[in-house]
Amino acid sequence: MESTNRFMIGVFGPTGTGKTKLGVSIAKSIYGQVVSVDSLQCYSPGSIVTAKPTTEETDGVDHHMIGYLEANEEPTSFVAEAIERLEELRDHEAIPVVVGGSTSLTLPLLRDALNRGWRMAAITLLPHQSTYLSNIKSRLDDMVEAGLLEELSGLKVLEDKHLNGKPDFHKGIWKAIGYQELYPYLAARKMDVHCDQLLKSGLASMKANTFQYGITQLEWIRQVLCPFLHAEKIANMSLTVVDKTSWILDVGKPAIRMASDFCHASTSISFHSINGSNPRVLCIFGGSSSGNDPAHIEAAKSLGRICHENNIKIVYGGGTTGVMGAIASTLVDLSGPDAVHGIIPEALLKYEAKESGRHPKDPAYARYGKQTVVKDMHTRKRLMIQEVITGGEGSGFVGLSGGYGTLEELFEVVTWHQLGIHDRGVCLLNTGGFFDGLVNWLGNVVQEGFIGLEDASVLSIASTAEGVVRCLVQTPEFSRKGELEWV
Repeated sequence: MESTNRFMIGVFGPTGTGKTKLGVSIAKSIYGQVVSVDSLQCYSPGSIVTAKPTTEETDGVDHHMIGYLEANEEPTSFVAEAIERLEELRDHEAIPVVVGGSTSLTLPLLRDALNRGWRMAAITLLPHQSTYLSNIKSRLDDMVEAGLLEELSGLKVLEDKHLNGKPDFHKGIWKAIGYQELYPYLAARKMDVHCDQLLKSGLASMKANTFQYGITQLEWIRQVLCPFLHAEKIANMSLTVVDKTSWILDVGKPAIRMASDFCHASTSISFHSINGSNPRVLCIFGGSSSGNDPAHIEAAKSLGRICHENNIKIVYGGGTTGVMGAIASTLVDLSGPDAVHGIIPEALLKYEAKESGRHPKDPAYARYGKQTVVKDMHTRKRLMIQEVITGGEGSGFVGLSGGYGTLEELFEVVTWHQLGIHDRGVCLLNTGGFFDGLVNWLGNVVQEGFIGLEDASVLSIASTAEGVVRCLVQTPEFSRKGELEWV
């Protein structure tokens, strides 16, 4: 994703609807990080009673705006600090996933972000009335098992320290549901008084008040948040949460699909040219292997040098090995990392990291330019094609020596030109006659009547890197752009 873009995903819902789980799932699918919008999870103490995500639940996804306040502080500067986190994530090309249900913090943050040019798609989680109460009860039982009572006793100690032993259930961490409800139990426990009944009634009150708070949040979502999203023309998908068994199918998959489409494929397949003074961009297809003949690597490096001399940027599939790694590293060495944009699906990044023994976030990857990690191959193709279409005059697609994947991607953009989806040039660098067989096949296809001469002219053939650049400067002989209505 380009650093000038401000895309974020919002995940909102009442307590106990699985916002944390969904936020992590979405973040992992779009190379994102979570920004929490919770007025209680921002406190350092009280991890259990505020349902902060555990290390296991975050699953390696960075979370922000959690645990930064002391027990007696208030989140008065929350919006300003959260905006800073959003901008920092944008600078690092990570997509913010804003997760929460705070009725006091959510709208102020969204208003500020939207005023600053952020674009958002929202997902609201709605509990199913038949299972919500049982889900709440089960969640609180898990809290008790995780050590809730011991944690609340610790908050009582902090109360004695910061509030001089005078309880204030409207201040700091002590606002959390559970502290006031179990306060009689905590006081009796401190005096070593038999208090089983106090514990039982306190837990029952905690469950009832948590459920009631969830209903209040739900009404706020329906009456305040959703009308706000509608007024701001923000796409919003509402999903009903029933139980754990149906979560993946009913919640996870549709939410991830929407988030991915919004962040990485939100433009129509029929792209518009925006040339102006934009730099030329070449989309490079080629092998992740070096081949047996060193000429293939030298040809890639030569094209990298020619791109540097002509102030041309490249976008490619993000690999660091073989032909692709050679052109990327050559251009980065000469023009700097901004001249190269690698777009790689997460599965391929992990595979390459495993094969090379490098961590996916290893600084060594900077030698191959900027990197964007996406969910799948389709998203990668859309983003690469978009960069060419919005590039300056002479932008286009180049096929270097490679195998199945190279030809698959090359002929897809040829077909898209044939269908009028774009009107950029497509050129094949035929190093040492590597593609002679393909060129002969193309002649046979014309001779046998499967394509016309106009269609055959879509793919230009060059034998040198200089020839590639010259081919793409020339306007294609014909274009069907605009003949078909693509949506």
